Amino acid sequence: MAITPTKEQFNAFARHDRDGEVVMINLLHFSSEDGDQSADGAEASSGSDAYRQYSDAAVEMVEARGGHVLWMGQPEHVLIGDTAADGWDMAVLVSYPSRAAFVDMVTSPSYTDAHAHRERGLDRTVLLACRPLVNRVDDHG
Repeated sequence: MAITPTKEQFNAFARHDRDGEVVMINLLHFSSEDGDQSADGAEASSGSDAYRQYSDAAVEMVEARGGHVLWMGQPEHVLIGDTAADGWDMAVLVSYPSRAAFVDMVTSPSYTDAHAHRERGLDRTVLLACRPLVNRVDDHG
């Protein structure tokens, strides 16, 4: 399974003409390889450790562009779907103020460096770009 978008997928996303917030739904399944050597020489003891290295850097880049992590959790049960194919280790919702902010982030040299950890940490993933359909309710009423 692909860990990065195809050129066609990326171009279709980047060229889409809708402005405004984009929420990325990340479904993540970590690789089970232990003891992989990272690009910076540090040893990652598991796919989740390698992904954590990516995530630490990526969250800073997201926030620098006005985005934020909305929610992160560990799926417990597949209630509807294929139990084997739909088993994920983590689900993350990340808000970006625009497609341009996401494209700017993923095309930066610092993201390219961090992405090596993501590629090493995941054996499969799904990334869905979503548009809001309902306005958010403020926590304060």
